[in-house]
Amino acid sequence: MSWEPETLAQYHDLWASLILRAPDSFHNVADMTPMADQKAALVKEFERLLAGFHFAIRKIKDEHVSHIAKELITMSFESYIAGDKKAGAHMLQEARGLVWPRHQLRIKYGVEAERRAFGKNLLYANVLVSPYPYEGTVADLGPDQTILLEIAVHWFKSYNELFRDFKYFSWVIDAENVVRRTSIEPKDDDHPLLKPLQKSWGYKRLKELGRAGDIQACVLVQYMPGLVIFDLEQRGKPRVSARQLFSGFGRETEYGQIRFHLEDPEFITDE
Repeated sequence: MSWEPETLAQYHDLWASLILRAPDSFHNVADMTPMADQKAALVKEFERLLAGFHFAIRKIKDEHVSHIAKELITMSFESYIAGDKKAGAHMLQEARGLVWPRHQLRIKYGVEAERRAFGKNLLYANVLVSPYPYEGTVADLGPDQTILLEIAVHWFKSYNELFRDFKYFSWVIDAENVVRRTSIEPKDDDHPLLKPLQKSWGYKRLKELGRAGDIQACVLVQYMPGLVIFDLEQRGKPRVSARQLFSGFGRETEYGQIRFHLEDPEFITDE
C-alpha cells in the first residue's frame, strides 16, 4: 500500500489493516501476492501509522493519553521485531482502543507505556494488570467455551453473509448442561430460549445468571464494522474474548484469524 491516509476514517483503516496483517502477511495491492520483504513492509506500515498520528491526537483530545497511545505503538513495533507477535498485537489493539473507545480493551501494556512516557504511573497508578497471559490460543478454551464459540461463529457468519443485522447474540450452558439462548436473535436457532425475569437482556442478563450460579458457561456476541467479538466464560476458567477482523460483505466476506485474549471473568465469578 502506497497511499497515505487523508481522513480519520482512512487512518482507522490503516490501523485495522496493520492489526490484521502484522507481522508477516503483507501483500502487494496490484496482484495480492505476498510482499518479498515482510520485515521491510512491517517497518513501512508502522512508519505510516506514526506519520498519521496527528489524526489520533485530534481524536483523543488528551495530550497525556496521546503520549501513552504513541508509546504503545512504539512498544508494539519493538515486540514484533523481537518476534513476540502476541504482545505486539495486543499493544497495537490497546493503543487503537485509546483512540477509538468502541475498540477499547482492558488496560494491560498501557501501564508500562505510561511509565516509559512519563517516568511514573499517573492515569494508571491503581490499575492491576491481569495475571493471565493476554493473548492465548484456541487451546485455552474450556470444553463449554468451545461449544459456545462454535454456535456463535456459525450464527454470526449466517447473518453476516445474508446481510442480516442484529444487536447481539448470547447463549448459556445451564447447571444441567443444557445450551440455552438468552438473546432475542437468532430466532431460527433451535436452542431453548431462557427468558429473563424482567426486561434485562444482554450483558445485564448474563451478570444476573452468573451471580445467581444458574449457569456454568456463556457467550456474548457483539460486532461493529470490521470486527466481531465473542466473549466467552466458563466457571473456573479465565474469560476469553475471541476477536476476529473481517472485510467485505455477504458471501464475499474475508475473515481474519480469530485471536484469543484471556481476561478476568466478568459474568461467572466466585463473588
